[in-house]
Amino acid sequence: MKTIKSYSIDGRTLKLVFDDGLSIDYEDCWLRDHCRCTACFHKDTNQRAQHLLNIPDATFVKVSITEDSKLFIQWSDNHKSSYIPDFLVQFDYKTWCNKRKATPKLWRGSEVATRVARVSADQFINSTDGAKLVFQSLLDYGVVFIEQVEPTPDAIEVIGKALGGVQNTFFGGIWKVTSTAEHADTAYTNITLKQHTDNTYFTEPAGLQMFHCTEHSNGTGGENVFVDGFYAATKLKEEHPEDFDFLTKFEVEAEFIEEGHFHKCSAPVIQLDRFNDIKQIRFNSYDRTPMAFANADECRAYYRSLRNLAKYFEESANQWQIKLKPGFILVFDNFRVLHGRTAFTGKRVLWGCYVSRADWLDKARTLGLIC
Repeated sequence: MKTIKSYSIDGRTLKLVFDDGLSIDYEDCWLRDHCRCTACFHKDTNQRAQHLLNIPDATFVKVSITEDSKLFIQWSDNHKSSYIPDFLVQFDYKTWCNKRKATPKLWRGSEVATRVARVSADQFINSTDGAKLVFQSLLDYGVVFIEQVEPTPDAIEVIGKALGGVQNTFFGGIWKVTSTAEHADTAYTNITLKQHTDNTYFTEPAGLQMFHCTEHSNGTGGENVFVDGFYAATKLKEEHPEDFDFLTKFEVEAEFIEEGHFHKCSAPVIQLDRFNDIKQIRFNSYDRTPMAFANADECRAYYRSLRNLAKYFEESANQWQIKLKPGFILVFDNFRVLHGRTAFTGKRVLWGCYVSRADWLDKARTLGLIC
C-alpha cells in the first residue's frame, strides 16, 4: 500500500510526494471532481453521483494527511473529501498512459502460426486460464485458434457468445459462406479474394471474425490468407511516410448496396489513437466508392498511397496461408488482421460470425488483461 510522504500547495495545485519518491501534481478542480464520498460517488455502480455542472469550482481551505495515510481536504464550499494513496497514485500521467498504450506484437507471414494460442473449446469456455490465453493471443497477435469444435452452427454460436456475443448484421448472426451468391458480395463466389478487412462501409466494423470451414469436397484451393495490417502500415510509415500520413487523414468512402440495404461510411484507412499508435486498418479495395477530389495532387496521393499500402498486403512473404478444416475455428481481429482467400473448385462451406469490438474488449478487461 502506498503512503504519502509530503505535500505542498502552489496556488490551486497540490503536489504530493509518495513513499517511493514519485511526485504528482493535482489541480483542485480534479480533486473536487474525484471525491469518493457517498454524496459524490456511487460505489455500487462505480459512477459519479453529481453532474459536472453541480460540482462547485472550490478551492483548498485545509489540507492534511491523516494517521491512516489518507489525504484530507476541506473545501471552500464546506465539503470534505478524503482520498487513499493507492487511488491517487494511479494518475501519474506517464503511468496512466503506459497502461493504456496498446502493445501488439507485429508479425510477418507464417511465423505467427507457432506463436498464437491454440485452446480447446472446452478449455476456453469452462476455464479462466483458457479464456485468458484466447484473449491475450488476440491482443498480442490479433489471431487465435479454438480447437476441438463440433462442425455445427450451434457449436460456432457457443464460441461466439464466449468471445463477447454474436453480432447481428444484415448477413445474420451465424452466417454461412458458399459460392452461391446469397449477397452482393465477392466473398460469395469461388474466385480469389485479395486481402481486406470487412465492413468498411459500417460506422464501426465488426471487431472480431471467426471462420470454421466445415466442408470442402470435390475440389481444390480455398486456402485462407491472413496479413498483419499493423505490420504493413508500420512498413509504410518507415518507407513512404507521406503516404502513411495521407492515409491517416484522408477519408476513403466505402459502400455496400443490395436490395433492401445501402450502407456507406467514410473514414481514414489507417486510424491512430491518442498516442499516435495504429488503432485500426479499414481497407477493402472492393468496397471503395467513386470519389471526387479537391485537386490533382489529392487524387494522385489517393491512388499512390493505397497502392503502396496494398503492396505490403499482397507481398507473399507477409502472408500467412492456411487451409481451414472441420474441428477448429480461427478467430481474428478485424481492426488489425486482413484476410483473403485463394480461388477454389468444388463445394466449400465456411461458417462464421462477427463479435463487436466493444464486446470482446469488455471480456479482455474483465479478465484483467487491459485497462
